[in-house]
Amino acid sequence: MAPSTISPDKKNNNMSVSAFNFLLPDTAPSWMLVKSSSPDSSEQVDLPSNCKDTSKALIVGLPATACRTVGLVLPNADATMLKAMIEAQLEKRGINLDKTTSPNYVWHVLGHSMGQMLISVDVLVNPFPDELAVHHAVNYTSAMRLLSLPPGDIIIVEEQGLFVLSASHQGRLWHSHVLGGAEMSVTDLAREIQITMLSLESTEGFGALKGLTLVGPRLTSYAKELTPLTSLQLQTINQLPPSQTLDLGNLPKLLPSLVFTSQSSRSKRQKILTVSLFMLAGYVTLFVLGWIYLQGLEIQKNKLQVKIEETSIPASEIRTTMQRWRTLEPAVEANRYPIVQLSHITNLMPPSGVLIKKFQAKPTEIELIGDARDAQTATQFLEDLKKQPKLNRFTWSMPVPSVKDKTASFKIQGKLEGGS
Repeated sequence: MAPSTISPDKKNNNMSVSAFNFLLPDTAPSWMLVKSSSPDSSEQVDLPSNCKDTSKALIVGLPATACRTVGLVLPNADATMLKAMIEAQLEKRGINLDKTTSPNYVWHVLGHSMGQMLISVDVLVNPFPDELAVHHAVNYTSAMRLLSLPPGDIIIVEEQGLFVLSASHQGRLWHSHVLGGAEMSVTDLAREIQITMLSLESTEGFGALKGLTLVGPRLTSYAKELTPLTSLQLQTINQLPPSQTLDLGNLPKLLPSLVFTSQSSRSKRQKILTVSLFMLAGYVTLFVLGWIYLQGLEIQKNKLQVKIEETSIPASEIRTTMQRWRTLEPAVEANRYPIVQLSHITNLMPPSGVLIKKFQAKPTEIELIGDARDAQTATQFLEDLKKQPKLNRFTWSMPVPSVKDKTASFKIQGKLEGGS
């Protein structure tokens, strides 16, 4: 995409765009540094790691090759449950997640409809290339997320010599992926568009696609040949406008682990230096007041000794009460309730192919009996149970399923680690 395509718009009603500079992918295999002080011009940068500009806080917009955007439709859930659901969905798609202090993914809730949420997840490629690391950047995001996208359309742009397809929800990025090289034929492009359209429209809750938007001069030249090859209403534009709804100040934090570690180390060094200076400045004062302080400590010690003697009996009673609560913990912990356990298990079931006939929960054991489409489906269900964080206190096992009439009958047991 051309740098002017995503130049900042000072009319954004959220946190002022003028507070940031942007490092963005160009249509060619290069990058553009767009400064909010002069959004109509830009500086070319070979690689993000070579960007040294620190005049303002820097946001790096990544191409689809480095930041994949996955669209999900999930049931309404609280933040803790939602995180586990998103991770499970991404892992099912074979996406390599980094769950350390600085995860390589963030999600955006785009909307709610009939008890469901439309979630857009930005996932950094893992491992993240060193040449894309900008150690002073305040945030990373998909370059397409900085734009306002035509609602109900498939949008195709050119990023660094590749065609990238995107889809939105009410003008906000929901899904994107790389179609192929910019030299691909019109016939191949039309086929990829049709496949993607069928896939997106089959997602329950996403809705129907009505149009196709081609962005930039190269794609505009494809319009005449592409029109008879697609059922979508086609339009061409030179560039996409910046998003008017994206609050840059509250954009979810997404930093590659290399950048996060570098910034954490720098912050620690600054804190150590500050603390050292304060310690040095206060050393002389503490030395002079040391004797007075020690005398005060002696007085406080005598007072505390009296208080300890007065509170020893209540403290003993408190410890006894705490021990009783620990004993009762298995009975009041929510994740030990059968209905909660069953909810976690059913959330892992695929839309079809697995049927649970019997669910039995005991204090230290869970037993599932059911049928699966085949033995592989049953085995995958077992693996999903092992990966469910809410059920990780159980050790899950399953004998080899018995297959009859193309149906695999299985029995899965989960035993509580430690037996209590």
